[in-house]
Amino acid sequence: MSRQLINHSLDKCHGGGKLRVAIIGAGYSGLCSLHHFAGDKMFEVVLFEQSSRIGGVWNYPEGCDATVVQNPTSPFYTRMYKNLKTNLPTDLMTLEGFPFPTGTKSYCDVKTITRYLEDYAQHFQLGSHIKLEHRIINVVPILSDKEAQRTGAIGPRWTVTYENMGAHSRSSEVFDSVIVCAGKYHALHIPEINGLERYTGSVLHSSEYRNPERFRNKTVLIIGGGASAKEIAIDLALTAHKVIIAKRKSESIFRSQLPNVFETAIPNVYNEREVILNDGSSFHIDAIILCTGYRYDFPFLSAECLVEASRGRVSPLYRHLVHCVYPSMAFPLLLTLVPITPFLDCQVKYFKALLDGKTKLPSTEDMLLCTANDYQQRLQQSGGNPRQVAHGFPQEKGWAYVTELGQDGGFHPYDPVIQEMTKVAFESIFSGNLTYKDDLFQCIDSFTFKHVKAASISDL
Repeated sequence: MSRQLINHSLDKCHGGGKLRVAIIGAGYSGLCSLHHFAGDKMFEVVLFEQSSRIGGVWNYPEGCDATVVQNPTSPFYTRMYKNLKTNLPTDLMTLEGFPFPTGTKSYCDVKTITRYLEDYAQHFQLGSHIKLEHRIINVVPILSDKEAQRTGAIGPRWTVTYENMGAHSRSSEVFDSVIVCAGKYHALHIPEINGLERYTGSVLHSSEYRNPERFRNKTVLIIGGGASAKEIAIDLALTAHKVIIAKRKSESIFRSQLPNVFETAIPNVYNEREVILNDGSSFHIDAIILCTGYRYDFPFLSAECLVEASRGRVSPLYRHLVHCVYPSMAFPLLLTLVPITPFLDCQVKYFKALLDGKTKLPSTEDMLLCTANDYQQRLQQSGGNPRQVAHGFPQEKGWAYVTELGQDGGFHPYDPVIQEMTKVAFESIFSGNLTYKDDLFQCIDSFTFKHVKAASISDL
């Protein structure tokens, strides 16, 4: 490694020069953030991406079927599987100012999303701001007395240390703000499952699932009852002999719509190649897929950053976005139960309004109190399950949230059609209809949209 270099050349940032912004990650959040900041001459922005391409979690690189890896810097790294389709229509995944191409299917595949993000970056000429194959090693706030006396800043500056993987060198630079867009699908959550250690067959996490051919004519046990369990079970149903979904909740996902897919409680007894269900029945199991999700993890953030990350929550974040203690750091799109449109663009525009002084924050004490009260209220309403509620926004609360961001940030948050389309799209997800991804959604104008169910599309 070469000698570490510290760039202190931007001490003038708050004396009339540009504000330097570091963005970590080149997926949806990172590219959206880069677009909004790069277009403003007040900012000098750099996006760091550790892989060799943009797209983040949506990448499905050539060869990843045969080579399953957990190292995010590997050219074969992915969290996708071959037949995955979006669970929301493209109008709800569109970034501001750049629609999907005419004729794109409402629910599209991984490659379509990757191509969309590449086209987005090219359209807005973002490439010159992106450093590919640059891995963030450490982020540390600058907390000296001199820093504390700076005027006009909403928080500390940051020393960002990174590795240029191609040149095998390390450097450090100082930035006025850091936007963490590293995603939430990297660190696996693998719970302790009583007795599973006795099973000697294949056990994999859903992140390692690629295509159903590997499981042709086999019996597969899926542990988990969320979206990935449902989607992978549907994908497997065409090739597998039998798919058994073991989950905590008793309500049915499939309602007997797939003849070779069965639902049960999580078993307590595992043998070498056999699982005994709670009703006493036993099955030979060829493979177990753990659809148990992920946990938030930002290993590059130093302890001085004062960020706590767990399976379901990142804290302390005011409005689920801005660091309460060091508000020059932000974490866009941690939200759940929301569409990308318009929540991501609204969060980024609000944070930008904070940095350029168009809006102000409450005191640190008030932000911490607001954040703590919000979390406690969510816990009470959920019966104490923080994973599902910490950053979740059911419909009405979500729209109130982005409306507040728009009011404080001085921008129009969304058109009414987006709210109405989101309502119908989420109803489709939870309807139990297994063919909803064949539906057609089309935005007509700011107030109206078209929704044609799959059974009727052939009549158009």
